[in-house]
Amino acid sequence: MKKSRRNLVLTLLAVLGFVLLCLWLRPREPVYQGKRLSDWFRELDSWPAKGSEPATKAIREIGTNALPYLISALQADDSALKLKLFGFIRRQSLIRLRLRLADENCDTAYKALLILGQKATNAIPDIGRMINERNMTGRAMMALFAIGGDSIPVLVEACNHTNPSVRAEAAFVLCKLTTGKRGYTTTYYPTGSTNPVSGFVMTLGEDDIAALSANLNDPRPAVRRASAEALLRHSGIAKPAVPGLLKALEDPDLNVRKAAAEALKGIDPEAAAKTNAK
Repeated sequence: MKKSRRNLVLTLLAVLGFVLLCLWLRPREPVYQGKRLSDWFRELDSWPAKGSEPATKAIREIGTNALPYLISALQADDSALKLKLFGFIRRQSLIRLRLRLADENCDTAYKALLILGQKATNAIPDIGRMINERNMTGRAMMALFAIGGDSIPVLVEACNHTNPSVRAEAAFVLCKLTTGKRGYTTTYYPTGSTNPVSGFVMTLGEDDIAALSANLNDPRPAVRRASAEALLRHSGIAKPAVPGLLKALEDPDLNVRKAAAEALKGIDPEAAAKTNAK
């Protein structure tokens, strides 16, 4: 009994030490109306639902001073040990701590960047560099999407990336920003599930396919190729893009022709066979 109690005490002390370390290492936060940015951050979880207006106003008032904290949230990751400790903390009832996982903070950072809009443009260079970091591409693309049109030059550059997955992601975000129809949701249903999940994600629909098809005519070959690769990635709903892809088979750029041929084979194998797309 004494051994069990001692182990519990040691575990709680280790958790407390871990929490204090996290508090010590976190970036210094701006304050608005006596509350730290991290406190306002938590209140954005329900955004844009009713009740999140004070947090939205706070983010706007804090403005560019929030950017270092938001960039840090985007770049943070949870180690296996941290996840294990968090799981223990949330299961026990002796100590109540308001701790958040990196993914939770990252999701809220997207919302904050969307709220800031053009005020967040100074964060674009740091976020752009995340594209080349392992396991950070998706976060970078979502953050650039949230910031908006000022991110377009970085996305165009990413369309020339050596990784086709990065190119396709960049083309998808680019098409949403160039049309001005930034479809997104804060609640979605994971594939195969009937239970909604809270999270900031981009939507995918007919407008996006049309925008990608239009970008097959972009004056920049890298954008044309990446758009074809993005259409292949969304082949399940990309049938309306077939005419544009057929035209792209005659593109003056070899890489664009290859990407269009691959996309055709994935979207409409019959149409591809008739053209002898290779």
